[in-house]
Amino acid sequence: MGWIDVTRPLREDLAGWPGDTPVRLEQRWSRGRGDSVTVGRWQQSLHTGTHCDAPIHFLTDGAGAEGLDPTLLCGPALVVEARGRELIEPEAIDWGQPLPSRVLLRTDGWPDSRRFPDRIPVLSLETIQRLAELGVRVLGVDLPSVDPLDCPRLANHHALHGAGIVILEGLDLTQVTPGHYDMLALPLLMPGADGAPVRALLRKATGAG
Repeated sequence: MGWIDVTRPLREDLAGWPGDTPVRLEQRWSRGRGDSVTVGRWQQSLHTGTHCDAPIHFLTDGAGAEGLDPTLLCGPALVVEARGRELIEPEAIDWGQPLPSRVLLRTDGWPDSRRFPDRIPVLSLETIQRLAELGVRVLGVDLPSVDPLDCPRLANHHALHGAGIVILEGLDLTQVTPGHYDMLALPLLMPGADGAPVRALLRKATGAG
């Protein structure tokens, strides 16, 4: 089985947070207009689409995106079935199976990338604590946030960071069945930024059914 791209394409119709900077691609120079080269300019919020949060996003003195360790985001990953749940409690995860340091939750809670959801499923703090106890270092979700959309306290962001877990948001897991995978998810090196766009790929792990 080949690699599956689980990145949300950065098109201009990709929905971002209401009021935030939308995706926009402009061509400053264009071969079609007689210029010698085509050169584009890109604009978007760092929290639109598939991205990692940097600690400075929710901590005044937090590190920027340069502190995101790309080696943590590459390696064995487990995709967990979490569809149909408003609150993702510990029983959503089979704790008896091998648990790699990267866990991705498929909720299908953001089915249309062109429309920002009105509400999303969220993890309970108990689930985050259990993941941390078992050595998880990366948590990925197919949602714009790991917290409720109307919750300024960002309790889950703080809990995940406090447990040493990197936050990967905005995945597209619609073509992925639950199970074990190899993952490549590289955040751009953006010193001082509060987040970083990510290109994320999954491949069924060798020997996985």
